[in-house]
Amino acid sequence: MPAFIYLLLPIIFWSGNYILGRLTVSNGIDPYTISFLRWSLACLILLPFAYKKLWQERKIIATNWPLLTLFGWLGICNYNLFLYIGLTSTTVTNAVLLNSIMPVMILITARFLLGNKTSWLQNLGIFISTVGAITIVSRGSLDTLLHLTISQGDLWIIAAAVSWAIYSVLIVKRPKEMSLIGFFTSTAIIGMLFQMPLFFLFGETQLTDLTNGNLGTILYMALFASIGAFLCWNTGIQKLGAATAGQFIHLLPVFSIGLSVIFLGESLFRFHYVGIVLIFSGIFVATILHNKRQQTA
Repeated sequence: MPAFIYLLLPIIFWSGNYILGRLTVSNGIDPYTISFLRWSLACLILLPFAYKKLWQERKIIATNWPLLTLFGWLGICNYNLFLYIGLTSTTVTNAVLLNSIMPVMILITARFLLGNKTSWLQNLGIFISTVGAITIVSRGSLDTLLHLTISQGDLWIIAAAVSWAIYSVLIVKRPKEMSLIGFFTSTAIIGMLFQMPLFFLFGETQLTDLTNGNLGTILYMALFASIGAFLCWNTGIQKLGAATAGQFIHLLPVFSIGLSVIFLGESLFRFHYVGIVLIFSGIFVATILHNKRQQTA
């Protein structure tokens, strides 16, 4: 399978999670309940497949527990919980726009923490795809962009983006002797344990009030937005690096809009097509052209 597929699939899964998360919190299910149930179910699904690896790698886990705890806190607890909290009090436009700056955060974080440098082609691609993402979320209107305001929900979305950027950069430091399933399951359990007291302290939704639709949404989040997406994302970063992975975040608005058209009956306008062309062009420049130039050099 081509390496870029490992980065494309998580974007598709997370786009679905974004739409379902927005609908679910709008229907009165609190973010602490959504996030905790999502990761509790994900852990239950993972354990039958991963318990042997966890037992075999118990000494590695014991040696690297501070790093694994950091990954569980940043990537499992913070990012997901902060995103759902943000969606309760900010507009979709603001949330998507703030998420679209994540590639820039990843590159800045990679430079700050790892000393990574980017080429002029990568920088050009980042610029082009960022303009495309901004075109979509601002609906092609400068007035919409200029009148964006920072609310408490926006700050939560920014905190989520920062947590994910640090997680994506540091993932290359995960213990190499650990299997991917062992690493992911251990960090998922740690992240779920971080969320447990928050769920009992701040969760307001009664489990008996959850509908079949709510349970189906949480099942999707556990299977696809959690297990499938994280395993693919971690594999993609290992194969292509954090800088390249960051470019695929720009596809979130594209797939989110596509899913909205299919499932919510929304329409595509000219600014959507302009933004999509710019996003794909930026990714092409930052990945394919950059890699070809490196091979030629």
